[in-house]
Amino acid sequence: MSKDARDIGQFSLAPRRKPDSGETFVGAKASAELADNTALPAPGSTGDARLPRLPEEERRRRAAKLVSEQQDARRRLKNLKRTKDRAIRFYVNVPLEQAVKERLTRAAHENDVKMTVIMQAAIDIYLQDNGY
Repeated sequence: MSKDARDIGQFSLAPRRKPDSGETFVGAKASAELADNTALPAPGSTGDARLPRLPEEERRRRAAKLVSEQQDARRRLKNLKRTKDRAIRFYVNVPLEQAVKERLTRAAHENDVKMTVIMQAAIDIYLQDNGY
């Protein structure tokens, strides 16, 4: 495979635009608005180009709707955090005698379960038997 030899002369380039002496940089948004004649009032018209203002009742209704949506979002986020907090595991360090530790290890190995599962079940049974 051979690469095509491309030269800069093969590409057409747009000529540079010369800035007017009174023109200053106004930013992309403002220049886009200036380029679009819909942002400017029509020649000879006396009205301004601003959008019509919404009635007070409509503005209040929209503001109340926005506030209620924000409160719902806050409430949902708080409930999500509460649910997450409930799912947190709490760890308990328990010193075991050597013989108990060996029995626990052997039981976990023979039944193919983790030692923590056995300890959780044992604690649960103990608490149920004693009314907790």
